[in-house]
Amino acid sequence: MRFAPLLLAALCALVLFTGLDGNGFLDWREARDAEVAREVIGQREGLTPLFGIEPLLEKPLPAYAPEALVHLFTRPLPLRSRQARAALALLLLLVTGSIGARHFGARAGVIAAGVLASALALPLAARTDGTQILAAIFAWVGCAALADAQFGRAAGRDLRLVVGYGALAAALVCAGPLPALWPLGGLGLYLALARPEAGWTRVRPLAGLVMMLGVALPWYAAMTERYGAAFLTRAPFFPYGLESRGPWYAGPVLAVSFLVVGFFPWSALLPGALAHAATWWRTGMRLPLPGAGRPRGDALPGDPLSRERREEGVAHFFIACLFAALAPIVAYPAPPMTAVLPALPAAALLCARFLDHLFEDATRVARPLTQAVRMLALIGTVGAVLLSLVATRVRDITPELRLLASVVFVTSWLPFLADFLGRRRLAAGLLALPVAFGTPVVAMRLLPAMEDYLSARSVAVAMAAVSPPVAPLLLVDPAPPTLRLYTERNLVPPGNLRTGFTRYRASDGHAYIAFRPVREKAVLHAAPGPLEILLRTPSLVLARVQPE
Repeated sequence: MRFAPLLLAALCALVLFTGLDGNGFLDWREARDAEVAREVIGQREGLTPLFGIEPLLEKPLPAYAPEALVHLFTRPLPLRSRQARAALALLLLLVTGSIGARHFGARAGVIAAGVLASALALPLAARTDGTQILAAIFAWVGCAALADAQFGRAAGRDLRLVVGYGALAAALVCAGPLPALWPLGGLGLYLALARPEAGWTRVRPLAGLVMMLGVALPWYAAMTERYGAAFLTRAPFFPYGLESRGPWYAGPVLAVSFLVVGFFPWSALLPGALAHAATWWRTGMRLPLPGAGRPRGDALPGDPLSRERREEGVAHFFIACLFAALAPIVAYPAPPMTAVLPALPAAALLCARFLDHLFEDATRVARPLTQAVRMLALIGTVGAVLLSLVATRVRDITPELRLLASVVFVTSWLPFLADFLGRRRLAAGLLALPVAFGTPVVAMRLLPAMEDYLSARSVAVAMAAVSPPVAPLLLVDPAPPTLRLYTERNLVPPGNLRTGFTRYRASDGHAYIAFRPVREKAVLHAAPGPLEILLRTPSLVLARVQPE
């Protein structure tokens, strides 16, 4: 393990810092956050997020603080914004690793950070959802304090709880109620099942909730006074308050699906790690006789029985945190996959404990590891086949998709081959390869090739090149955030096209219009003259017409 820090640094560089400047801002979440930060700074608004000079009640204003700082102190380039989110992701890895080292040992801490760094949802969140990274950091600082209060030393407990509840208050201000409250829900679930002595008394939840409300109430009260019911109906679902609600039964399905996909490739190992959390690991252990007193987690630190009880108690607490962190996905209206990020540190810590024991005695955990690498090979094969099929349909990006399919296929089978040869520790390390090698391929090859599918930047550039200054641009649908972010022309909201063509002309006599390809027939029907296509992209078409 002497080279573990170097390997972890290389993994972080590959996953978080590769190809950050390969393309512009992408729709919707990344570009929308950047546009909100730009408008808030330009309008000097200190209370309400703005998008298109209108209130955007999606998440609290402090959620845009990292993006706003980038706009204030550097040029608003995607590179700087993504570097800031990557730095936040590194901070989340540090928090996760420190929790693992605190409760399971230094080796487990390094492994936990490596597992989380090579989970699919982390680089995705670092690209698109900085708010969820912030929420996960604050929530897991709070979880660390709660875990220390339950399983750590009594000395310094109050100070750690102050820090923990302060972090949960920050989560409430930055991301909303659900990201701030699920750690307490996880603790409640653990205490209800484990029933330790003086469980709630140790963490002082009432004082903590008062502290959280005291920090968050000024902003929430001011927003309630300004927007009333419109704000109150969206606030419970921050940071995804804009999305429309789907059917009730979709929530549990999304939670499980997001965990499986977002924790790829380690989701293949997670069932074994969950089962391993209830395994008395160290040899010579015997459960105490019925009726015997249960030692406290901070008692008899040198006693192996006490240590085993404490480690398993912490593992069970992390299982409770895993389920509690998935619960908001059930409540959110149509959340993105990055909503699973707060649950991933718990899954990474459980896998880290399993892998730490693998380094102690590989033969005792050989069976669940073998099952995991077989499952990964199967999932990787299916994923590679699906990518190859998509490549035949989307010819613009066929080479990039085929390259990604090859990387996924090869890296998914390497752990199986290592396990087949009896190199189980090597097989466990190779589980990180699909994301470690797949992310640079996506960042450096696939995303630049797909930019016109995910961004309207080329339309904005073309509009600036062919139209006079301050020319109006008619819109058939609401403007994508990248069009609003990059264009230097006046955007006309959707309305009556026939009236718009004659009313909103540029100084050169043309009326400019942007629309999605599926709207082309309707635009042709409404156009008062021949429609000249200036630029056609997969996501947006730019055209102009000279009304007669």
